[in-house]
Formats: sequence, C-alpha cells, structure tokens
Amino acid sequence: MIPGWKEELEAEYLEVLREGGKATPAELALRLGVSEDSAVYWLTNLARDGRVRILGVEAIADSEIRVGGPTARDARARLSRLDEDAAAALPKAA
Repeated sequence: MIPGWKEELEAEYLEVLREGGKATPAELALRLGVSEDSAVYWLTNLARDGRVRILGVEAIADSEIRVGGPTARDARARLSRLDEDAAAALPKAA
C-alpha cells in the first residue's frame, strides 16, 4: 500500500467541501469522479473521525428499493474493494 494515500484522498474530499460548502454524496461523487457509494464510504469515515458533519438522510420510497439488495457481508466486501480501488487510483510514487 502507498503510504499517505488515505490522507490524500480524505484531503480531496475536505477541499471540495471547503470550496463548495454543503454537498450531497452524489454531488461530491460527481465532482471527484468517483461512485456515490465510494463518496458515502469516505464521508462516513470522515464523520467518524469528527472531520465532517452529516446533516441529513432521506428514506428511499418502497418503489425505489432494489429487490435482493446487498447483505451486510456483501456490503463489507464491497467496502473492501472500494478501499483497494481508491488505493489503485492514486498516482504511484516515483
């Protein structure tokens, strides 16, 4: 793993928020060129560390819920892949 990659990625999220103010995960994802799921993952980590504040959530209408949505195990596996994808996306050290 590349040393400092996590801090660099978190700094990008914080920079976008500081420059643009409040944003939804979808808006951040668009600005950063990542998936909304990836944005939610990193925002959750930043919130857990007390570096951002999550101000709201919205319930999904029953008609919008995907049948056969992910289980907790599927979600953990997906988050692990997001971590690996994020690390792979960072520039390689010279």
